[in-house]
Amino acid sequence: MKTLPQMFIEQMQNRLGEEWESFLHSYHISPYAGLRVNTLKKSVEAWKEIAPMELTPIPWTKDGFYIDPSLRPGKHPYYHAGFYYIQEPSAMAPVELLEPQDGDYVLDLCAAPGGKSVQIASRIGQNGVLVTNDIHPDRTKALVRNMELYGVTRAVVLNEDPSRIADAFPQWFDRVLVDAPCSGEGMFRKDPDMVRAWEREPVTAYSAMQQEILDSAAKLVAPGGRLVYSTCTFSPEENEASIARFLTKYSDFRVRAVDLKHGMEAGRPEWARACMEEQGWEASDEAIEATAGTIRLWPHRVNGEGHYVAVLEREGERPARSAASLQQLTADAGAVRKLSHVSSRPKQKGKGKQTHKPDSRKDQMVRLPKGLRRPEREYIDTYAGWSKQQLLNDRYELNACIGSYAYDCPLPVESLLKLKVARPGLFLGTLKNGRFEPSHALALALQPSDMLRVLPLELEQQEVIAYLRGDTLTIDPERLCTVSDLGVKDRKGYVMITLENCPLGFGKWVDGILKNEYPAAWRWTT
Repeated sequence: MKTLPQMFIEQMQNRLGEEWESFLHSYHISPYAGLRVNTLKKSVEAWKEIAPMELTPIPWTKDGFYIDPSLRPGKHPYYHAGFYYIQEPSAMAPVELLEPQDGDYVLDLCAAPGGKSVQIASRIGQNGVLVTNDIHPDRTKALVRNMELYGVTRAVVLNEDPSRIADAFPQWFDRVLVDAPCSGEGMFRKDPDMVRAWEREPVTAYSAMQQEILDSAAKLVAPGGRLVYSTCTFSPEENEASIARFLTKYSDFRVRAVDLKHGMEAGRPEWARACMEEQGWEASDEAIEATAGTIRLWPHRVNGEGHYVAVLEREGERPARSAASLQQLTADAGAVRKLSHVSSRPKQKGKGKQTHKPDSRKDQMVRLPKGLRRPEREYIDTYAGWSKQQLLNDRYELNACIGSYAYDCPLPVESLLKLKVARPGLFLGTLKNGRFEPSHALALALQPSDMLRVLPLELEQQEVIAYLRGDTLTIDPERLCTVSDLGVKDRKGYVMITLENCPLGFGKWVDGILKNEYPAAWRWTT
């Protein structure tokens, strides 16, 4: 059994009463393990046909499965192909209750490491947009990696304070997810580090932080939109009390009651009321009683860790999306700063003295402006030339740059100018000295049918692991799948390496040698 803090034991014993023994017994049970199928790559049915492990459906998800906790699913080629995300079963519930739809504009406000963002991305289709954010720079790196690994193409990754996002996108999102930073009591069974963190930081500190985040979230939800708030803690100060205080402050939000099924239990208004008295907080009786429509996932009631979820909806009708409304967003956000461009005229010193040749390509490439901007014509043409040589179908648009990095941004670039942007969209690649070098993110976002050259590999072939290790491969030209009118002499170029008809990454094939383009930081290790 996991060692639990004495104060936590006393609090839970007092709150749970007769249920305490059953709750305590759950800590004698090993944590459950799960994975969620990435339907951007494989349908659930297709995954069942090739899954290398036994799968048991998680009842509150469409695409989640329990797996044997002793397995190491991160050490399988299918993981590197982005076929599944390894995720704690209860953590899959918030996005199911968010119910993102095809075409929705969705914000994941506290997103790292990105499991819920990937889950959202699989539901919004090619007409929706996901803005995914984390305030911590180091955690944002994991968020970026997961967006790329799982082939997410319609996403902007931010590293911002929620209040600044609220200023840039007022009442804009159809759905907002706040998977709030919390004391983590629900993870005590799974992660002993959470126990040590709990002992250092009082739950009231997290509650104050959550109120600030919810204040920003309220400004971001469009009329008729939905806000889902979730934590992985049992503390009512961070759960029912947080929601009661929010509802009291924002009268145009209502709790949408969640059906109690699969072992879920209702929120506890009486605990919220006790918190108000103990902490001196204020909330209306109506708001406190409304928390009965929120839900708790208890480890002694469900096969998963402890979670809390509240589904809130804003009054009004959801606005229609249009190109005009997107441009109005830019104006409303106050993004009046002009977009940066590389000037063909070099900077001058003194009285008009020119220090560089104005037509110097090297000068243009090196002296790039900092920050997000629209791409120069030269960059667009360079990318178009590469696409014509390497692709059958170019499904992406170079419409944003940061330095020499090229992106397909799903939002007007102007709307992001005042924000810290980690990724303004799909990372297409790098433009260097008149050349375009494609990214691994682009490889994982394309389909085999988009490529002029494809090398299909089978799971049983040793070349799969060799490629993931970063090895150079020797490949006969006959093994490359190419369009029928592509002669052998023209087969040199970028090749998509695939597994189960899904991309693993790029290689560059020349005269029987496949130079490996798999990222060094992602490579297979034993």
